[in-house]
Amino acid sequence: MKDSTALSQKAHETTSFYHHKAPLNADACWYLVDQAKHPEVLRLLFEHDPAPVYDLPYIHSEYREQAHDGPLVIQPTTRQSEEWLNGWLTEGKALALQGLQLTLEKIRNHLVSLNTVRAPHGDSLFRYADPATFGSLGASLSPYQRLRVLGPVTAIHGHYAGAGWSLVKDQSQAVSSELAELCSQPLVLTRENIAAVERYRRHLLATSLAQGNGLADDLVSSWFQQLIELSAPNEQALIEGAGLLVTQGFTRVLSEDELTTVRKTRQGADWSDTLETLATLTHSQEGT
Repeated sequence: MKDSTALSQKAHETTSFYHHKAPLNADACWYLVDQAKHPEVLRLLFEHDPAPVYDLPYIHSEYREQAHDGPLVIQPTTRQSEEWLNGWLTEGKALALQGLQLTLEKIRNHLVSLNTVRAPHGDSLFRYADPATFGSLGASLSPYQRLRVLGPVTAIHGHYAGAGWSLVKDQSQAVSSELAELCSQPLVLTRENIAAVERYRRHLLATSLAQGNGLADDLVSSWFQQLIELSAPNEQALIEGAGLLVTQGFTRVLSEDELTTVRKTRQGADWSDTLETLATLTHSQEGT
């Protein structure tokens, strides 16, 4: 289905994604948990609710054999289970779903349609039940993508990396034939979406490393960018490189001369060679 002008305009006007520090008050009727991260959830559900209402979306798809490692959608039927799930929402272990006239079947069918995402490197499983997924991806979603993710749901709330997030649409909007057609198509993530997730994860890593060592967030973020320019292959390499600079006593960014020295004197293309060269740099506040 093509991104029609009318549907795109509606998506822009009626959907939004935002982070918030205030405690979540979702008033939700449905919750979603990633069993891969919390394999004990089904057992705990029965402890809190003697006759729970739940479903395993993977059972209704080609991923049936992975059903107990996939998403679990729950409608709490007791105050005890509702309080437990709302606590998990606040702890970043569950998502809360809201919507008008939602049924278990309607939610499950929509979630099944999100099992697979079309990405730049091919189709893959989509971890939509993990609060980290939309916590890092949500801000990069286009209005059209937001509408596709929500489908018949009017709001998804979660908590990730110390902040709440919400993906919402205007509850007064009826499900149109255009939306129904949109939800029959795969969710497509672009290279820009993937790059935004990587930037967000790097930001969280930089903040954590900075706070743990009494440094400014911007300094560690700048180190990460310099290390990427020095061909750091992954997040672990960024942590290794920044950790080495901390050990060496650096409290400023690397100078252009120091970057040039690293490029010229490292013995090979392996990241270990770059680390060895970084370890030979002598810190001075002036960068000389």
